[in-house]
Amino acid sequence: NLKRELGNGLDFGVRHTSKRLRFEANGFYYHIDDFVFLAPTGAIVNDLFEAEYRQGATRYAGLEAKMDIGLHPNLWLNLGTDYVNAELTDTSTPLPRIPPLRARAGLEIRYKGLLLNPEVVVADDQNRLFPNETRTAGYGVFGVSGSYLFAGQHVAHIISFNGFNLANKLYRNHLSFIKEFAPEMGRGLRVTYTLRWF
Repeated sequence: NLKRELGNGLDFGVRHTSKRLRFEANGFYYHIDDFVFLAPTGAIVNDLFEAEYRQGATRYAGLEAKMDIGLHPNLWLNLGTDYVNAELTDTSTPLPRIPPLRARAGLEIRYKGLLLNPEVVVADDQNRLFPNETRTAGYGVFGVSGSYLFAGQHVAHIISFNGFNLANKLYRNHLSFIKEFAPEMGRGLRVTYTLRWF
């Protein structure tokens, strides 16, 4: 019995690229009538939180920005942030499962065939809550990704790796349907080997 969603919005962005600076910022503002969302009811069924689909007039606004600064031809500082604010316009009630303010800072390090990307990601508390939704604490996690390239005359061997949550931080994602029962993944390492012919 859901009605058709109908929205009007505005997207805007700005970009700059030079030898030592790359910058990009994008924003949006949307008004959506009969927006479909999954609302927690407060009831627990089979040990899980019950939710039901509802509709309402909503307002979405947000911003995403990133900036890369060249400290050296082989060393870049990478910065970024994003934020979303969304609510039901009739009651100014925040919508459920909206991500909090987040920011990241990392490095891009290149040396011959080696690429390293250490990065820190931090998220604020999410206190703008829909009824029956629970607060999610802020967190900070550290990881390192990268790759090494062995190049031949007609073949390339690439070993890629991703070490995530290296401090083994216990944290929860506000977007997760099961955050009350299961935190995000702890310390881990993923390694991939790729063979390319050319």
